[in-house]
Amino acid sequence: MSVPKCPSCHQSDVGVLDGQCAVCRPCSKLKRSVFQFCLACQREWPRNSSTTSSCTLPNCALRAALLSDTKITDPHSSARGCPYFRACPVCKALLTHTGKGCPRIICPHCNTEFCFRCLRQQCFGSLGFLTHQLSFYEDIIPCRVVDNKQSLTVFGL
Repeated sequence: MSVPKCPSCHQSDVGVLDGQCAVCRPCSKLKRSVFQFCLACQREWPRNSSTTSSCTLPNCALRAALLSDTKITDPHSSARGCPYFRACPVCKALLTHTGKGCPRIICPHCNTEFCFRCLRQQCFGSLGFLTHQLSFYEDIIPCRVVDNKQSLTVFGL
């Protein structure tokens, strides 16, 4: 298990109060009030919540999964190097890749087809060697694994 770090100051001088609630000592000292945050979604703990409850912030579980640093490591998977969890770019459903076949997947919730690697609906990564030959066209962007920060920003999480 990794050492928890504060989402504000990024230091590890953090005390876990209970469950998902943690307190950052340096931020508390700096702000002159107790700075609590959720270990899962890395946002400031709701002021009206008990420290013994689970986080009540909207989309905590979705944000926590997208912040996870777990990656697909199977060397034979077309999704190797991708974050284990992805959010559908249309409906936000939390998805993972089976590891089999190409990186293009179809969301079972909204039927949107997209690339698990680059999260684009129009991806030329499945062209394989042709991508390199066609890369001189400005409108063809090579498929590269992106992290989930893009999803967090797009969804306002």
